[in-house]
Amino acid sequence: MLTTILLALLAGFSGGNGLPYFVAGSTGDGRNPAPFGDSAVTNVLIGCGMFLVAAVCWHFAHTAAHPLAGYAAGAVGVLAVGLIHARTWRHNPWPWRRTS
Repeated sequence: MLTTILLALLAGFSGGNGLPYFVAGSTGDGRNPAPFGDSAVTNVLIGCGMFLVAAVCWHFAHTAAHPLAGYAAGAVGVLAVGLIHARTWRHNPWPWRRTS
């Protein structure tokens, strides 16, 4: 059950973290905190990569064996990354970059 919780938590965190990258890239926004350069294509690729990590973690979490623990841990992972993003993005996290 501990493996289910940890992998589901990581799946939720990765999926929740990948969504803003994917949406920003899909809408043409190239700003991102990744070390791979600023471009919309980079954002889409990072988002897809995070979705892939989330899918693999969810697959190996075996949530069917412990559905309540698995889904709760996944929800906590999404909530955690959402709160981190809300706090981080409240202000410009890169003061050396211009905002438009």
